[in-house]
Amino acid sequence: MNSSPIRWAPLVVVGLTCGLVQVAVGVVLYLSGVYFEPWSLRLIIALLAVCIAAGNWWYGKHVLGGRTTYWKALVVGIVISVSMALVYITYNAISISFFYPHFLEDMVQAEFARASAGMDPAQAARLLDSLRAEVTLRNLVVGNFTAASRIGTYLSVLISLAFLQRWRRNRP
Repeated sequence: MNSSPIRWAPLVVVGLTCGLVQVAVGVVLYLSGVYFEPWSLRLIIALLAVCIAAGNWWYGKHVLGGRTTYWKALVVGIVISVSMALVYITYNAISISFFYPHFLEDMVQAEFARASAGMDPAQAARLLDSLRAEVTLRNLVVGNFTAASRIGTYLSVLISLAFLQRWRRNRP
């Protein structure tokens, strides 16, 4: 059993670094014109899982000396997820406010294109109005933070189990 306490500073740095990686990928996806494609969300979730796994590996090896518990690995994953989410929503707020002012409308149009297929014009118009009312910077930021934290927690549960099994097998 590992009784060393969690060292928060290096853990938060790992989370902030993961957040910057997520931002870089988001920028590339957006500038490439594929940010709103359905597969891009799966890519972002996969990247979150990779960040949690890599962060857990680095933190476990370099900060905890290769020994951890399930609960510490879980906390590491959750802190990485929440830190990453904080970086990403900060990026959302700044980029949409100053650099991509049409982002929310692009988001509305992408969802409208997916959801309005086969609708009559009156239904489509109501859908478009509804989407424009729902897609706000506040809702985007809250939704992104909540989703990243929730999905990151689920991934952390699974990744922590995998890392704990690996560390137990490699224990001297």
